[in-house]
Amino acid sequence: MSEKKDSPWRTAAKYFVHGILFLLLYFAMIFLWAFFIATLVMIGLFLGLILGFIALFFFIGGLNSFLTDIIWSVHIKTRWMSLLGHGLVLFIAILVVNLPHIFVTIVVPNLFLLIIMMVLYAFVDGFVAKNVAMWWERKPEEGGMVGTTPKAFLKKCVKCDLEIPLASETCPFCGSQQQQNAHH
Repeated sequence: MSEKKDSPWRTAAKYFVHGILFLLLYFAMIFLWAFFIATLVMIGLFLGLILGFIALFFFIGGLNSFLTDIIWSVHIKTRWMSLLGHGLVLFIAILVVNLPHIFVTIVVPNLFLLIIMMVLYAFVDGFVAKNVAMWWERKPEEGGMVGTTPKAFLKKCVKCDLEIPLASETCPFCGSQQQQNAHH
């Protein structure tokens, strides 16, 4: 499988799109999450607060996995532990790199400056989000496909060309329907 390397401009545009989409979807979700966590806290106090943050980390991990797959064509692990860890690490990383942005916004509350900072930080957030996601990249040899399955029981996916079990009707990596073997 030969991969064509993107131009620096295309890569920068992808970082921007990743960052701005993450920001917009995160802000849309944060309002729903605020009601969700308020309800959980009313029901379970400290336990509700913990459950609320766990839900937030799952959402962040899932959102970034989705965006990384769509924008960068990189498949990310989506098991519950992967999403939880991915979301936690990304939450902390985005918070740390955005501290200067947060500080400037608090010290100089100006709408124009806020918009400029959001546009600039879209590149930064996209870069951070993509690189955090790469820690959870799903490689073809993971998930019991290659390595534990003998080569005689593997075939190439008709769409993404990755090795998958011979009996697979759909590719676990790209989801495409596989052609049925005429020999059966």
